[in-house]
Amino acid sequence: MRSLVSSARRKGSAVVVGLDPDPPYLPPQVLKNASTEAEAVRQFCLGILEAVEPEAAAVKLQSAYFERLGPEGTAVYEGLISTAHDLGLPTIADVKRGDIGPVAAAYAEAHLRVYGATSVTVNPYMGVDAVAPFLDEARRLGDRGVFVLVATSNPSAPDLQDSTAPPLYEAAARLVSSLGEVEASGYADAGAVVGATRPEVGRRVRELLPNALFLAPGYGAQKGDASGVGALLDGDGAGVLVNSSRGILRAFGATGAGDYQSAARDAARRMREDLKGAGLRW
Repeated sequence: MRSLVSSARRKGSAVVVGLDPDPPYLPPQVLKNASTEAEAVRQFCLGILEAVEPEAAAVKLQSAYFERLGPEGTAVYEGLISTAHDLGLPTIADVKRGDIGPVAAAYAEAHLRVYGATSVTVNPYMGVDAVAPFLDEARRLGDRGVFVLVATSNPSAPDLQDSTAPPLYEAAARLVSSLGEVEASGYADAGAVVGATRPEVGRRVRELLPNALFLAPGYGAQKGDASGVGALLDGDGAGVLVNSSRGILRAFGATGAGDYQSAARDAARRMREDLKGAGLRW
């Protein structure tokens, strides 16, 4: 997690830009100039990376949007990870894998070693066996990390995550605590996905994970806001990276601007300042 923390501190930013490129929602001029959907996605995402680099601490690539485009799409995925790193932007591979043993190890090798992502998201439903292989690979490579789903931002999450006593999200948090090793950055290499839409849950998870780096989805389009992020902060007023996808990628439509890069940069800048206003001090 060191490069994620270092980037956030260097830029004074908690903004993570989610690359969820859905072809029907790409700018018309990008679609017009590309020969295939995969090429349109590549051109659009390259433009986004260039635009948001001054404002963002990291980028998160949702692998499904690339996998759906077949081999050309996965090549775009790999190329964007490389380009992001060239720009100094750490990458989060949002893959949410949840298998065990050699299969989990293969997923970890694919996304951390072959594709070269800085970190990955992992589903802990099958227990430690679903998380440990990812941490093992991250530690072999060095300066990599794992974000474990703990309390997610989607509306139906409480149906499962709050359904036991104590809640299942507390069990997931304790799993993260047991597996993580604190690095020189002051944060553990096992982080937690905690939605900005559930501040009361996030406050409890922070009590259980004082040294964990949180990845907070739900800001913006899912109605999470800076006040919800405030509940996730650690004792130093930091410890959280906040993702926004549609709010940045589709900002050109919301503003009516033809220049999607300027619209994305402006949206990322507004988000950065909004989070600072909530007391986030990277």
